[in-house]
Amino acid sequence: MDSSSAAMDALLKQFERLQRPIDLVQTLHERQLKEVPARYILPSDQRPSRPLQVQQSLPVIDLSGLEEIDQRFKIVRQLAQASQEWGFFQIINHGIPLSLLESVKRISQDFFELSLEEKRKQCPVRPGLHMLEGYGRFFDICDDTVLDWVDALVHYISPEWAKAVEHWPKTPSTYRETYEKYGEEVMELMEKLLGLLSEGLGLNPNYIQILNKEPLLQVRINYYPPCPQPDMVNGLKPHSDGDMLTVLLDDGVDGLQVRKDEDWFTVPSIPGALIVNIGDLLQIVSNGKYKSAEHRAVANTNQNRMSIVMFLSPQEDVLIDVAPELIDEGHPRLYKAVGAGAYETEFMSKDLRGKDAVEDLLIGQAEQVNG
Repeated sequence: MDSSSAAMDALLKQFERLQRPIDLVQTLHERQLKEVPARYILPSDQRPSRPLQVQQSLPVIDLSGLEEIDQRFKIVRQLAQASQEWGFFQIINHGIPLSLLESVKRISQDFFELSLEEKRKQCPVRPGLHMLEGYGRFFDICDDTVLDWVDALVHYISPEWAKAVEHWPKTPSTYRETYEKYGEEVMELMEKLLGLLSEGLGLNPNYIQILNKEPLLQVRINYYPPCPQPDMVNGLKPHSDGDMLTVLLDDGVDGLQVRKDEDWFTVPSIPGALIVNIGDLLQIVSNGKYKSAEHRAVANTNQNRMSIVMFLSPQEDVLIDVAPELIDEGHPRLYKAVGAGAYETEFMSKDLRGKDAVEDLLIGQAEQVNG
């Protein structure tokens, strides 16, 4: 079975499981439950503990002044260091108008405030190009999966042939226009970041961009209603991202946590900033120099929380491999090559379990997969 057939088979199996009657968490919240249902409760040793309250915090990088040689060198160095040490960073002065960010947040909130019936009618869960799309639950792959306290809206933004705008929300009426504009801005930003990150590896600025020729841009809008027992559940279970690069816009409510050196750190919300993280595929290309960090979302008792996440991935026939320039006697190849489509299939099968998918590609851990 080729990678395309395997991906569709995995997608259909996941779709079948999601047809089983499981309440969305927004519905559970509206019932004013005092306790969460048993399927959401984590084993005691997996429950989110209080993050460390220490001076160490996620790097915040100012992208202004890239036209100046000295400032560009400084930014490249900061991005490379953050990608090596954290796999996450926040960026300010990124070039996307703050008014657009506010519009994206507003129309996203407006969609989730629609009735359950209307959201499902406008955006039913369905098999899309390489993933499930629509409004509902995702990643509940196994029968024994502990469910996350999150609902989501998922669809492709670009390229044109990949998106199915007829399944995008029709309410609010400005949804399509706003998200198409935001997608263009985010794509331009990601291309800029990939060039800078390439330079940070000592590569040609266009090296990683070549891997992403007409890449796929997907949005996942996560919605976390208040939870009566937030210390017993995951908002979203610990995982790395199976893409090349991720850009996240939050709504001002803290809830994202990043794992570093076996500890968890809360990412503070900064007005106007965007959160960026390295995906598994970029970790492979960089031969492990850049890290795709585990992260999770935690729930709270008082506030709705929303995160708007953009994922950038190569098309399925692109071969992901370590950049040859990063391999020498002192730096041996760490990862097997893998087709982007084959990796996506494997990633989806892991049900967001940590970094299992990328670690399976470590030399000596798995056979080479060329999907």
